[in-house]
Amino acid sequence: MFEFRFLTRKLALIIGAISVASAFAFNLSVKSSTTASQIFVGDRFDYEIDVNAPESAYVDLPSFVGNLGSFEVKDMQHEEIPIAGVKGQKKFVWRATLNTFVAGDFLIAPQEVRAVLGADTVVTKTDPVAVKVVTRTDGSEEDILDVEEPLDDSRLPAWLSGLLIVLGAILLVVLGWFLHKKFRKNKEAPRLPPYEEAFLALKELREKQLLAMGNQADYYTALSFIMRRYVERRFLGEHPSEGILDATLSQLKSRVSQIAGLAEAYKQSLVKLEEETYPVKFAKMKIGDDRGVFWEDWASRLLEDTKPVPEEEKNKNGKKGGANGSR
Repeated sequence: MFEFRFLTRKLALIIGAISVASAFAFNLSVKSSTTASQIFVGDRFDYEIDVNAPESAYVDLPSFVGNLGSFEVKDMQHEEIPIAGVKGQKKFVWRATLNTFVAGDFLIAPQEVRAVLGADTVVTKTDPVAVKVVTRTDGSEEDILDVEEPLDDSRLPAWLSGLLIVLGAILLVVLGWFLHKKFRKNKEAPRLPPYEEAFLALKELREKQLLAMGNQADYYTALSFIMRRYVERRFLGEHPSEGILDATLSQLKSRVSQIAGLAEAYKQSLVKLEEETYPVKFAKMKIGDDRGVFWEDWASRLLEDTKPVPEEEKNKNGKKGGANGSR
């Protein structure tokens, strides 16, 4: 009986060792740290993740920017450094400058680290990092009324106050008249239909050659705005109660799923565009140049696949007398 238990325990250890060996197909070490464990509200500090892996491996943090809780990313840097004295190994470093305006005890969540080397993939996580955020006051300051003498009454004479009130009223009337004319003129300006507007906007974006100049942030910001505006005007109308133009990423996922008339593949890829380019637009990170070609072709396909046909335009505008019933 004792020998049977011994053999069973030994077999379990062997199986566990095989599982661990398969999980760690190659050496990978991960370290996370911050430049300060306690900061004041509004102060900035650096959060760094170091990954030691084979130099030919592809290392990525798939959910880094969106997994920082109450902390906001102010700057992002990424570099790859050969490890001196260790052949074939390289250090992959991500350094984010963070801050927050919320006081309390926080724990930066573990970040997923994914490394790919040939057919082998290793996925692990960093250790959580504790950060304490405190306010700059401790509540012991004296009331300002106890420090300074009350100010003398410096009110203006009654006649001068009346004159200023009259002049202010005249200024408000003039300003209101000016704004009325300006907004009325803008309101009366004709707007292009959604397809024509988006088509011209994409053409202008290509002519700016932002990707060729390495300006990915402005390019993807403009592309995102163009495609969100087009989908909103094309499928939700001019003034929807819950539009997608200014929606957050979580709101976008919910609202896009409810759009009628748009293919499911385009709904998913519209959300994918926002997820993939968020670090580029807001954390100054870079993605491959081939992705720019992909998203540009995707935008053109979406426009052409959802381009209104003459019959659709006729049905939409038929109640207006058919003035715009055909293209």
